[in-house]
Amino acid sequence: MISLTRYRTAAQIRRQTELGQQIAELQDSVSSGKRITKPSDDPQASQRVSEIRQSQADQAIWSNNIDMATSIASAVDSNLGDMADSLNRAKELILSGRNDTTSAIDRSAIAQELRSIAADFDSKSVSSDPTGAPLFPAGTPNSFPISDTLNLPVTASRTVIFGNVSTASGTKTLQQILNDAADAIQSTTATRAADVQSGLDEIDAGFAHITSERTDHGVRAARFDEAKTDLESSEANLSEERSGLESTDLTYALAEFQSKQTALQAAQTLYARANSKSLFDLLG
Repeated sequence: MISLTRYRTAAQIRRQTELGQQIAELQDSVSSGKRITKPSDDPQASQRVSEIRQSQADQAIWSNNIDMATSIASAVDSNLGDMADSLNRAKELILSGRNDTTSAIDRSAIAQELRSIAADFDSKSVSSDPTGAPLFPAGTPNSFPISDTLNLPVTASRTVIFGNVSTASGTKTLQQILNDAADAIQSTTATRAADVQSGLDEIDAGFAHITSERTDHGVRAARFDEAKTDLESSEANLSEERSGLESTDLTYALAEFQSKQTALQAAQTLYARANSKSLFDLLG
């Protein structure tokens, strides 16, 4: 009988200790707002939280890449817009200087401005992006990873933007077109009128080329915008899932706290009553 009583006493103490630990864990869970503080609290949920945490870390990198690509795309679009405006200005200049009544001084001024536009295009072609890299790379443009399977280029190459303009006299660069137009304006030969008209046609071809490249660039930039939207949606879903796994359900936790506290109080009362009996009462 004494051995049995000792066993029951030890079991009661263990039970009270366990209830006390469970109550303390519930208190921590409520105060911290976290249901999981160690993997053993919920192994399956902890594994999923670990996977979500890694996905969120990856997405933070991809989001930064998209932000940088968007910044570069904005710089490219600004340059292309300026170039389109400059080509429109070049056309105005040629139209104003094509007549034979235009003085040699005015023609010289027009040619000088055309060459200035060509020089500006030279500068734009070797300008840098916000990272210090070429805005229009000489070779294959760098691609930005925006997911674990997708890399996207943010711009076209220098040759594609500034060269490959199809004209009646062959493929030219934008700078060549502008300089040739300047030469035609200042020409005093019998073919001057034809040369100026050719220069005007080539300016139109250059403008169409830039317009086309700007459209293509808009498509590239839109892909980064779409990727950003998708990432933000994915991040919201992951955050919601992680919160559901990690966060404390206050209604459940408080109910459990009350239930276990009641059970502990009952166990303590029974233990006190049991141990208030004398040895003779137990033997009897």
